[in-house]
Formats: sequence, C-alpha cells, structure tokens
Amino acid sequence: MYKHTYRELISKLQVSQEDVDFFAKMPFVRPYLDKSSPYQPVPFVTRYEKGDSSDKFFNKAINSNDTIPRVLAFMRTGYALRSPPTNNESSDQSQGLEEPHFVTFCQLESGLSGYINTTHGGVLAALFDETLGLCAETYRVFVSEEQENLLTARLEVSYHAPVPVPGVIVIKTWVKKKEGRKWFLEAQLLDQESSLKATAKSLYIGLRSPL
Repeated sequence: MYKHTYRELISKLQVSQEDVDFFAKMPFVRPYLDKSSPYQPVPFVTRYEKGDSSDKFFNKAINSNDTIPRVLAFMRTGYALRSPPTNNESSDQSQGLEEPHFVTFCQLESGLSGYINTTHGGVLAALFDETLGLCAETYRVFVSEEQENLLTARLEVSYHAPVPVPGVIVIKTWVKKKEGRKWFLEAQLLDQESSLKATAKSLYIGLRSPL
C-alpha cells in the first residue's frame, strides 16, 4: 500500500533527465517532447522505490541494464482529457490510438528474452498490465476525479509479431469507456517504425471502499 497518493507521487517524483535525453534522440519520441505537444512527461511511478514492499518487480527485478534500463512516460493534458464514454457509447479506436491518454517508451534489453533475441511474451503482458493500470489511475485522478481505487479484473493480450531485443518500443493506452464501476481500456505496442507488435484490452473495477 502506497504511503502517498498517486497525485502526490506524480507531483513529487522527478522524471529522469538522463531518460529524457536518451529518448529525445529518437524521431518517434520527439513529437511528445515538443513545446506544442499536448503531452507532458510524468514519472512512471512503479519504477521508483517508495520505502515499502510495493512494485518490486518494476523498480528492481526488471529495472536493470540488461532488462529495462530506461522508461519515459507521458500523460495527455488539455482538451483531450474529458470524461470517458459511458454505457453503450465507446470512443473510436483510431482516435484512441492517435490521441492516447498515457504513452510509455521503453528500452528493452536481452535480459528480457524468451526465444532468441525476442522479448518474452510474459514480459509484454506485464508491461501492458502496468501501463494500462497507470493510464487508468492517471485518468481517474486527473480527469474523472473519482475516489474509488481501481483493480485489474481482466487482461487480454494479442501478439501480432515478435518484439526483438535489444530495441525500443512504445505502448499507447487509452480509456475506451466506463460503465458504472467498470473501466474498459485498450492499448497498442509498436516499434520505432510504427509497426504493430501487440494489442491489449483490460477491465478495471472500482472498489466500493478504499484499500
């Protein structure tokens, strides 16, 4: 259980300038760092040590030079931060991909391999679970301002092509719709050439009482 709220962590933790400088050299990252971009860099909070036993998989096990040495996350701000569609409404999938709510760039190294020079599918599922969760939490705190905590109820991952290591990928996530306490999110994982590698759909449930 966090000692601080997600809003506090986002405001207090510092985005690594080394990570910014590393990814800024890549053409597919630069638009997000442009001054006119509707995105702002934010800490990928589960990569940070918080003085308790939380998030050890992401802040220790796969936070190393031969696994995932660098991560850079962005949240969308401004006009696009609006309440998600409800009930039978749903946002257009192409719009979600073009205007995702939470975007994460990851440097993947050979320590993540399953098959030779290929990222283990379980690692990709974990990345989807984490980025979708942070997208949901970011949207909950900064857009909907709802108080209920969200927990993963379902995650569906489809693998379209191998993800080579070493390499750099981007995961784009967005809130698809909301039905009562149910939050539906989607995500796509792409390489530097915008080639689709994997997709995911998730369901988060809002708890009736705080954790």
